[in-house]
Amino acid sequence: MTSTVPARSGPASMPAARSAGSQRVLDAALELFAEHGFDGTSLQDIADRLGVTKAAVYYHFHTKDEILRALVQPAFAELMAIVTEEERRPARAGRVVEVGRYVDYLLRHRRVAVWLARDAAAMTRAVVTDQATEVRERTEAMLVGSEADGLSRIWAAATLQALAGGLVAAPPDATDAWLREELTEVGAHLIAGYRKAVRRREG
Repeated sequence: MTSTVPARSGPASMPAARSAGSQRVLDAALELFAEHGFDGTSLQDIADRLGVTKAAVYYHFHTKDEILRALVQPAFAELMAIVTEEERRPARAGRVVEVGRYVDYLLRHRRVAVWLARDAAAMTRAVVTDQATEVRERTEAMLVGSEADGLSRIWAAATLQALAGGLVAAPPDATDAWLREELTEVGAHLIAGYRKAVRRREG
């Protein structure tokens, strides 16, 4: 995804600096998307929440897709930076460090991640799906290794789903510290399970 500017860029591009006005629009939009869904929210709804005219919202974002792109761009850009850095490191047998780092990443983008996981309409928009595949594949490789076989795909997908599902299922008042401990433990157990499955297949 790109920044608030309509022009497209690569997933690792860093978001452009936002004005206070555009950030207020994004904050209001995220609240409404979480309450009513992406499809159930209009630019007029966002304007009403802010107490401004629709033209004032349009000044910053012409479409809801531009707002969606601006909301998810920081998360995509950071994740791409993380996996790129981890790809340059020597391979590790355990990968618990990578699981913990991924959990920390999820928690930094907790509000957007929880909303997006619950909003199928937003998840299937082109501004999300256009880059989600590459990010997902590289994240899976970061967690379980670069072996592109059926076994690794199953366990990697299960690990990502479990971590995202745990984040969504957590009580709203759960602290980041508590979630970090529990989600890292979940991820570590799944990675250990994958290593056991590999040994079983090789045995």
